[in-house]
Amino acid sequence: CIKLDIGGMHSKAVILFTKGKAWKEGKPHWEQDLEPHREHLIDRLRDRLITAGQYTDHTGGIVLTYIDSLDEAEEIAKTDPAVIDGILDYEVHPWEPLLGEKFER
Repeated sequence: CIKLDIGGMHSKAVILFTKGKAWKEGKPHWEQDLEPHREHLIDRLRDRLITAGQYTDHTGGIVLTYIDSLDEAEEIAKTDPAVIDGILDYEVHPWEPLLGEKFER
């Protein structure tokens, strides 16, 4: 078991990023000007990030994070530079791990 101190946050969320209207079709994720997106997530999530990464088929990515509320996750996603620029779209969902690593509260 892994015990994590997350400062009272009891919720987890998944942010699913998918190709937006400004996605350059036929180009891999590393050619999509996503550095501001990465910096935004690092700045906003820091030690609350569980994991994140891109899909290997170059259609988007996923973020799993600790949050105070789904509204907070929604705010993080909608203020992402890649979302604002139309490179990525997003969905936010509450998430509870059922299998895999255990998270004690």
